[in-house]
Amino acid sequence: MKAVVAIAIVASVGAASGDPLRLRADALATAQAPAGLLVLEAGDRATSWLDAEASVWTGTDDDGADADALVMVIELRDPDRRGALRIGRHVVFAGGLRPVHLDGVSARVKLPSRFAVEAFGGLPVAPGFGPQPWDWVVGGRLARPIGAAQLGLAWVERREHGALHTHEVALDGAAVIGGADLAAAATWDLIGGGLAEARVSVAKRRRGLRGELFATHRSPSHLLPATSLFSVLGDVPARLAGADVRWRAAPRLDVGGSAGVRLVDGEAGEDLALRTTLRLDPRGDGAVGFELRREGAADGGWTGLRGFARVPMGGAWTASSEVELAIADQPARRGAAWPWGLVAIGWRPAAWELAAAVEASASPEQRRRVDGLLRVTRRWGAP
Repeated sequence: MKAVVAIAIVASVGAASGDPLRLRADALATAQAPAGLLVLEAGDRATSWLDAEASVWTGTDDDGADADALVMVIELRDPDRRGALRIGRHVVFAGGLRPVHLDGVSARVKLPSRFAVEAFGGLPVAPGFGPQPWDWVVGGRLARPIGAAQLGLAWVERREHGALHTHEVALDGAAVIGGADLAAAATWDLIGGGLAEARVSVAKRRRGLRGELFATHRSPSHLLPATSLFSVLGDVPARLAGADVRWRAAPRLDVGGSAGVRLVDGEAGEDLALRTTLRLDPRGDGAVGFELRREGAADGGWTGLRGFARVPMGGAWTASSEVELAIADQPARRGAAWPWGLVAIGWRPAAWELAAAVEASASPEQRRRVDGLLRVTRRWGAP
């Protein structure tokens, strides 16, 4: 029997509270942007048929402290992997659809002839399990492998106060052809009659080299929650096309970059990045890396530098840090340079895991923000 109990506490100072959809509690002490979460998880590894999980976000702003449940769900699974049922508050990912945050039920079932069906329904999440008069969301996805490809068709309808708010269909697919990985997805807005989101990519690997061509289109309704300063500045409604290359320059060294053109409101701007990662051990438990980023825009672009380090300190200790600095082409009222940083330390003796972190940032939306996080985990019967 395995059970996990984790606690994360956030205290922040700034113009606004934290984004409650940043579901990244596992990132704490791994040099990735985390969020303030309280996580409770239990599962039976022997029979693998039951899991229970709860995640609670907490934060403070000028109006005082706040807390809310992000995930509070029970999952029942068939030991033969023919289906699963989730009941409670959770996030549903269904093919090309935007993730859906709901209080309700979702299920996955494998049918004969290799068909797979997903269905979900419930109430769109309101803070604090608040009242949701005549609000509901339903949807589903049908998928099947065809030869070397996997195809899926999804649909979602959402109503607010009884009125139609979202009505979309999405088609997604992936295949391996001639040693190349192909993937594509498109979401169509049935209300406005336009393309809400689309993405396509072709990737090829050869020895230590991987190249990818990609193109994306995203409308404002499909923007995802931010997890760091770069994601705040870079995730905008736009069309983007370009190429990405990654090279294993040495057994523990990856070097790569991307180059693309981004179209925002008909104006073109460059989207460039150079990245390098050095693993400090064969498994990659320790690593250091850097990224140089450039994003141009007609109304003011920015240039950014990111660095991270994750270092095992011997025994059960691990330390990590991540820093981002973005410099605007056209300084606004809150300055031209916007920093973001995270420092974390973790301790994992046997079945226990403890981690603490401090995150600080400034951005065009907030003069300053400081988050303190604490996570405590205990496992019983884990291998």
